[in-house]
Amino acid sequence: MKTIKTLFVTCLLFISASISAQTTGWLQEPSHPPIQLRFMLTGQVDTTTNTVSAVLEVKLSGDWKTYWRSPGEGGIAPSIDWQDSTNLVNSDWQWPVPKHFSLLGLETYGYTDAVSFPMQLQFEDINKPLILAGTLTLSSCTTICVLTDYDINMSVDIQNLQADADAMFLYNKSITQVPKKVDDNNAIQLVWDHANSQLQATISGYNWGETPTLLIDGDLDTAFKLQTVEESADSLIAVFNASSWLGEIELIDKTLNLTVITSDQALEFSTPVIAGQVAIAGPSLIGIVLFALLGGLILNIMPCVLPVLGMKLSTIIDAPRLEKGKIRQQFLASAAGIIVSFWLLAVFIFALKVSGQAIGWGIQFQSPWFIAAMVVITAVFSLNMLGAFEFSLSSNVQTKLATAGDDSNRGHFLQGMFATLLATPCSAPFLGTAVAYALGADTVTLFVIFTALAIGMALPWLLVATFPSLVSLLPKPGRWMGSVKTVFAGLLMLTCLWLVTLLSSFLPTLVIYGLFSVVSLIFIGFMIKLKGKRAVLISVSVGLLLGSAVALAASLTTSKWSNGLPEDLAWQALDTVRIEQEVQAGKTVFVNITADWCITCKANKIGVILQDPVYSKLQTENVVPMEGDWTVRSEKVTNYLQNNGRFGVPFNIVYGPKAPNGIPLPVILSDDAVMNAIKQASGE
Repeated sequence: MKTIKTLFVTCLLFISASISAQTTGWLQEPSHPPIQLRFMLTGQVDTTTNTVSAVLEVKLSGDWKTYWRSPGEGGIAPSIDWQDSTNLVNSDWQWPVPKHFSLLGLETYGYTDAVSFPMQLQFEDINKPLILAGTLTLSSCTTICVLTDYDINMSVDIQNLQADADAMFLYNKSITQVPKKVDDNNAIQLVWDHANSQLQATISGYNWGETPTLLIDGDLDTAFKLQTVEESADSLIAVFNASSWLGEIELIDKTLNLTVITSDQALEFSTPVIAGQVAIAGPSLIGIVLFALLGGLILNIMPCVLPVLGMKLSTIIDAPRLEKGKIRQQFLASAAGIIVSFWLLAVFIFALKVSGQAIGWGIQFQSPWFIAAMVVITAVFSLNMLGAFEFSLSSNVQTKLATAGDDSNRGHFLQGMFATLLATPCSAPFLGTAVAYALGADTVTLFVIFTALAIGMALPWLLVATFPSLVSLLPKPGRWMGSVKTVFAGLLMLTCLWLVTLLSSFLPTLVIYGLFSVVSLIFIGFMIKLKGKRAVLISVSVGLLLGSAVALAASLTTSKWSNGLPEDLAWQALDTVRIEQEVQAGKTVFVNITADWCITCKANKIGVILQDPVYSKLQTENVVPMEGDWTVRSEKVTNYLQNNGRFGVPFNIVYGPKAPNGIPLPVILSDDAVMNAIKQASGE
């Protein structure tokens, strides 16, 4: 009996010694007593993967905390350097779901009280001892931060490891707190917007049932701060701001992790990052209204509205001889014309939406009837500025048309409406964002945003109406007023002729030439009647002589100051299937959606696309220029615009191997914007 007891005690001592060799025991640095920790092997060995399970238990007293693998905007993640170990191939550190901390605007992630980190240690040879010799570096913080090192030394015989109940309990408990990895790259997409330092994460195919906590990590030098989250039945879109102490951030092709945490589960998605432009989810209506106000204001200086400045200037010129009350009335009338015309546009768009028709900014210019009406209206306003109706029409007609002159509120109201109609072929900064939001929103929001656009465009007139004394800053009326009116009447007539050319998409070329000639002759005829044959002939002769002189000088010096416009690019027709094929083949695709009636489109093409370095870049072998024409209604182009969240032209976007979803470009192009997008999309 005594022998049996002796053997039993000996076995217990052997097992106890074996188990004690599987743990470091509690470690505590005298210089930093709030932290205690121990490292333990569970005794569980997987011979198929050559791994042994382990757990690191950390206890933190008081308000001390340590950090997650991606600490956020402060702190350092704990780590172990196993460089002096033997028979150790790799260690897989598992991270339980962290807590969120915020202090003075800095957001961090980590653990308080106690945390256990499960690990898998991969060994090389099961027949050799596993010698662990490493240094654990652990950062802990309260109002101060302390970085402490702990030595971990352990030598075990892998084949004789014993199960440790405490270690196994801690390991199994902590492993349930680790987010489950999802091996489905199709479920997640990460898009990096380098220009705005934002990362957009999109998860499809999951219904979370609540707003989850979202964490991004994978790049140790970058901190990600959640900005917006938008959820639908089976998708989630989140936008993060990225920052780094190192300054420049480059995430393209890096594999990042997105951890999604709800009350009953935690999932971890991983995928490489692609280039693109972040579409911020759910912009506030207030922000969009501000965009609309700015966009409407900027329309006043866009080339589309330039011809109408003649009428506006005419109003201002005549204003000094009027009383302040009359000045206020006339400028308010012009502002009212702008606002009412925007409301009518909103009604028109609403009717199209209800009937299921395509909608977009400026689509009325796809109608030959609308263009023809604008030709007539522009010609009438041009001739009216010259006083043509006062000389040649019957008293009845003269009276009616005179109300469209400069002295009636109705005339100023019509000027405001006319300015709005001519503004619609133009896109301006902020305008595209506001219009795209409005066209995809409900009816009330549509009218709110279009009202903001109208107020923005009418702001200069509302300013003068509020402060009529501003008019006194202008020169006194005189004979020069007639000359100024004549110049701007000519600009309006040039606009009329431009509108005639737009009919070339609907009428034969010969008919266009005929209309062009008729309009020109009518204008010259009225000029002769108003100014006299001699004055007109002298003006035309001087104009021709000056034009010839300028042309001659240009031909003699053109090599010194300009190369002129080159031939247009060999554009491929818009084809979404072709875009995907070209990108898969490693090429970059530059898409230009344009229309003949779009002034901004023409400015972009002449000023950027057909100029170096963009022109030369678009001719290289690995870049495919592709164009969609929206001059005449096209379902394909309309659908393409709407699929990209746009409802008007111009629209430019660059696709490439590093940006398969495309990088949209600003409304008004620049060399840098185009070249940087091509570089980013191609991965050069």
